[in-house]
Amino acid sequence: MRKRNRTFDNMLSADPKDPESLLSAIRAQAAQGWTPKVVVPLNDWTVDSANAVNRALGLGALGVDAVNNARNKHAMKRALLDADVRTPRSLLVQSEEELLEALDAIGLPVVIKPYDFGGSGGVVLATTREEAVAGLAESKAVIAQYGSSFNILGDKYLVEQFVDSDDEVSVEVLCGEGRAQVLAVTEKYLSPRPWFAETAHLVPSHRTKDAELNDLAVRACVALGVDRGLAHVEIKFAADGTPWVIEVAARPGGDGIMDQVERAYALNPYRVHVGSYLGVDLFDVVAAAEPTRTSAIAFLKAREGRIKDVLDGKPLPPEVRSLNISAKSGDLSTSAKNWSNREGLVELDWDRLFDEKTSLPVDVAKELADQIFVVDEAAGE
Repeated sequence: MRKRNRTFDNMLSADPKDPESLLSAIRAQAAQGWTPKVVVPLNDWTVDSANAVNRALGLGALGVDAVNNARNKHAMKRALLDADVRTPRSLLVQSEEELLEALDAIGLPVVIKPYDFGGSGGVVLATTREEAVAGLAESKAVIAQYGSSFNILGDKYLVEQFVDSDDEVSVEVLCGEGRAQVLAVTEKYLSPRPWFAETAHLVPSHRTKDAELNDLAVRACVALGVDRGLAHVEIKFAADGTPWVIEVAARPGGDGIMDQVERAYALNPYRVHVGSYLGVDLFDVVAAAEPTRTSAIAFLKAREGRIKDVLDGKPLPPEVRSLNISAKSGDLSTSAKNWSNREGLVELDWDRLFDEKTSLPVDVAKELADQIFVVDEAAGE
């Protein structure tokens, strides 16, 4: 299916990032006899506002500290370390001078990232001091461009010890008071260094039953005080196989991962997320969930240059479930730095489970991108 639609039944006119705007819209509806049972955040930018509204209305909500731990990566790291959860060392910086001091303390290589952002935006690997200075400038430029749109907390950045590996997963965890249960583990595929753009996600990962991995993800959620809803835990494996928590988000995974989880497990993860906010105990449902197939989403990436033409309409491989092309003739295709450099997406299904990491999602996406996008590679900026 091409250009699969995703729609809502009803919407309120409000700024989802602003608690007062949301409360005003909710109160206007209350005059007509409509009141919410709960407000549920679905992305990083609404975790704070949704839970602030819930607290104001006396509804189930994450605590202020849990929200701060999930949004502020510096606070997150401190909470993880305080709970003896394995996570890379990091320091918070704002200026180039502070950056150089952090490099002396941590050593190279490092990852530089905004302390409140997502989608791999502004995340850069630096192997030299010169690269680190350039990386901080690039990260600052991303925040300058997107900060106001996404209600970013401020112009601050983490300088983080680099776990030298491209072996990474994300873990969806149902959270409760002092407990948590893993629902699904997703295999992640990343763009070439020095960036960390996610190029594909596959569910379930062959590591789904890894007890050490699952325990680490659970302990990370408990350490941050996330006591309701699904949390999204990103974990990297070092060369010796040791898992390290990179980040934790107090909301379901993005990038279409939830659709892949639903198809692989025949269980709607949003039902689990919303149900938890409503106070429904779904831990037994999650614990019993088993995958019966493999599902993936991969992002189309044209070769670098100016897109001259978009050739759609050729027969698709049998494993393709949906295809959505977002780029058009005349667009500039650049390096895969973050979510904003994609030219489309493809969703895939296989009636089997993989017992090791497969390159199929990125292979199919590359083959489709090469046949769809006609690129003038000499016309890049």
